[in-house]
Amino acid sequence: MTLLENNKVALVYGFGEAEQSIVSEILKGKYKVIDESMGKMKIGDILNGIKLEVYNCHLPSEKVVLFNNFEDEELKNTMRAIKASIQPSPIFAIVTDTSIDWTFEYLLEHLVEEREWYKKHGR
Repeated sequence: MTLLENNKVALVYGFGEAEQSIVSEILKGKYKVIDESMGKMKIGDILNGIKLEVYNCHLPSEKVVLFNNFEDEELKNTMRAIKASIQPSPIFAIVTDTSIDWTFEYLLEHLVEEREWYKKHGR
C-alpha cells in the first residue's frame, strides 16, 4: 500500500476524553481514534476507515499521534500546540510508505523502543 495522498488525518491513541477534546480542537476534527481493539490492524486499513475489532491485543499505556499527509509547517505547529496542552507529551510519528503496512501494535512497539533509546543516549 502507498500513502493515502489526499487523506490528511491524524491517528490518535491513548488520550482520555478531556485530552481528546483538546486534540480535536487543535487538529480541527481531522483525526481518527485508535482504540486497543484495533492494535492488530494495519495503519493503512485504519486510515481507510476499516475497523476490525480484535481483543487479543494488549497495547502499552502511551499517548500517540500519527500524522498522515500533513505539510511540514502544519506538522510543526500542530506538534507544538499538542505539546503545550498535554503532558506528558505524546509520541509523535509520521505515517511512512513502510509503516503504513505495519500493524498499530508493531509500530507502537518500535516507537516506544526508539523513544527509550533516545532517552538512554541523551538525545
